[in-house]
Amino acid sequence: MKQEETMLRIVKYAVKAPSCYNTQPWRFKIRNDTICLLPDFTRALPVVDRDDHALYISLGCVLENLVLAANEFNYETKIEITGNEKKPQIMVTLYDEPEAVKSELFDYILKRQARRNKYSNDEIPDNLLSELFNDPHDEGVRTRLFLSRNEIKWLVPYILESTRRQFSNKAFVDELVSWVRFSEKEAMLKGDGILAASMGLPNTGRFIGNIIIKHFISADREAGRMEQLTEASSGLALFMAEENDPYHWIRLGQAFQRFGLKAAKYEISHSHLDMPCDVLRVRAKLIHDLELKDLTPLLLIRFGHSRPMPYSFRRSFYKLLDP
Repeated sequence: MKQEETMLRIVKYAVKAPSCYNTQPWRFKIRNDTICLLPDFTRALPVVDRDDHALYISLGCVLENLVLAANEFNYETKIEITGNEKKPQIMVTLYDEPEAVKSELFDYILKRQARRNKYSNDEIPDNLLSELFNDPHDEGVRTRLFLSRNEIKWLVPYILESTRRQFSNKAFVDELVSWVRFSEKEAMLKGDGILAASMGLPNTGRFIGNIIIKHFISADREAGRMEQLTEASSGLALFMAEENDPYHWIRLGQAFQRFGLKAAKYEISHSHLDMPCDVLRVRAKLIHDLELKDLTPLLLIRFGHSRPMPYSFRRSFYKLLDP
């Protein structure tokens, strides 16, 4: 297989990564033996993700997929993060290596998915938790688990406050609605966004869907729904960066993607409860009350067992290539 064709296949696997609202805020440049991964700020979320940390976490997820795919196709990789601090770009140089070490996690790139439905709160065995979290490669990232009923309930007030603050903010709701795809046809045409069915919403079309979300889903109702989902979880995981900068956001994305692929391997569902991390006032309380000091909490994940949900769509990866 020609090298260019192989690199395109690698990118095709890379873009199966998760992103906030499934915005897919990334672009690629392929030059000889190098794949350059770039942020796409036209797909940024200025309300929910004001500092772009979620955008760079998404790039970290893409990077992890890219490295796994490169190894699978017999390449070793060298990663360089260049550019300035506010707008870094990720350069991945590929080297032919017939004996490249392959990871079984590659097999779960296409199977991984975030599931927004209700989980059973069955206990996850300790040995499995040890494999899912705190991977030796998670440099610059810490994870704190909340497993008992009391530990999970302790986090509920932070989730409720941040959810109410978000859904009381018209700009937040407008931004969210703009990324919901209220029919499968719309999702297929755009190739991005949150499929309404994955949120438990009916297939209504955009006009009716807008009315449902903006006029019938209140801040209190959404907070109550989040409380039910949280308390039905087997556990919660708080992903924290040792430094609050784009480099560590990317590293956190890699760590989160490794968790997601392992979860897919063991058929454990996961989904985001990031509201306490995204609302800065609540994040500050969380840092103080958990005595996190210099750690910055950026992702809060619930996990447990549930049935599969519809998969999110992806844009054609050919559209993501810069000339």
